Amino acid sequence: MRLVDRHPEVDLEKLLAHFVPPPRFRGATFAAYRPDPRYPSQALAKERLRRWVKDRPRGLFRPRLPGPQGIYLDGGFGVGKTHLLVAAYLEAPAPKAFLTFEELTYSLGLMGLREGARRFAALRYLFLDEFELDDPGNAQMITRFLALTMERGLRVATTSNTPPGALGEGRFNAEQFRHQIQSLARRFAVERIDGEDFRHRDPGRYPEPLSEEALLALYREDPRPKTLDAFPELLAHLRTLHPIRYRYLLEGVEAVYLLGLEPIPDQNDALRFVHFVDQVYNLGVDLRASGAPLREIFPESYRHGAFAKKYGRALSRLAELLG
Repeated sequence: MRLVDRHPEVDLEKLLAHFVPPPRFRGATFAAYRPDPRYPSQALAKERLRRWVKDRPRGLFRPRLPGPQGIYLDGGFGVGKTHLLVAAYLEAPAPKAFLTFEELTYSLGLMGLREGARRFAALRYLFLDEFELDDPGNAQMITRFLALTMERGLRVATTSNTPPGALGEGRFNAEQFRHQIQSLARRFAVERIDGEDFRHRDPGRYPEPLSEEALLALYREDPRPKTLDAFPELLAHLRTLHPIRYRYLLEGVEAVYLLGLEPIPDQNDALRFVHFVDQVYNLGVDLRASGAPLREIFPESYRHGAFAKKYGRALSRLAELLG
């Protein structure tokens, strides 16, 4: 079976049915979160987020509470932000939704801003993972969406690798949208989470890829539902799909085998692969690969540019998956 032979279709109802935490994080409770004692901000963020969920509105009209209506978990990759976000989701009362920022923007594109705001405002809680502003259109749409929903009582918790006041910097002319970004930032209490990447303490050490012969031997012996694709063909296939479909590309798959990892010369392809890695990781799918070492996949100019944190997260997750 090959991923490149799959062409998943996604409609709005299918999207709405999947607004729950991904499989990898379904056991991510507050009790299971282990703060690193060297970084007190981790324990502090855990307790403040837990209090934020418990201090919840009651009754039909959901009166405003004295605490923050939104909470924003800001920190580097691998410090447990998504774990804490899922833990809060699990303790929050329904109706509620958990989705990525990418899923939110795509859903609003399908529904339209006003219909999307109407639907989401009917929830008590919205949990948004990986909040980011990559273009001015998103900045305007999300600022308006949050105004329409949070003014009706929706409580929003989100994670990001970027402080709210710095959203969009280096990706578009954020100065032109400074008012919108500042307006957005004022809706959230920011909890900064410091720490090291728990997935691998030494960012300079990555697992070595398998030889092609070893990869094919593993593939033949693997009894699970699995796919085998050449890496360049997978990148070409990802170009034909909206990133929202990558999740459904992996439906029913328990292991992905990639032949011939190699440096990705086009940044658009590199960002598509980053999103693909996020889906493999979140869905708990195993990954095996042959080819170039991980440190060579993303050119150094990408890893120090505007999307550096995205590439850092992808390398961290790839190191765990391939290790």
